[in-house]
Amino acid sequence: SSGINAEYGAEESDSEDTSSIDSDLRAESEEEMREYMRELEGQLGKTTLTESFEKGQDGELDIDFNLVSNILNSFSADSGLDGPASSVLASLGVRLPRNEDNF
Repeated sequence: SSGINAEYGAEESDSEDTSSIDSDLRAESEEEMREYMRELEGQLGKTTLTESFEKGQDGELDIDFNLVSNILNSFSADSGLDGPASSVLASLGVRLPRNEDNF
């Protein structure tokens, strides 16, 4: 590594500087995301949207259950036609059978 650095005129501290810059960018990006989440929570806190989510037995939001439930509801609303839910599932390699009782 030092041979390559010497050959191209780079110094050992270049990689340390790059690492420091990467670390600073990650910290800045994380802080921007935290600020975004605070703003989003403030906006959503004024709505009833969070009341529509199912909570687990511990009272915490069950993200997995809500995701699957919403995808299945959307798939069902597609009435067997290609729609958003079936497109997303197909891109993941998942093909759900049609529920013939609903058609």
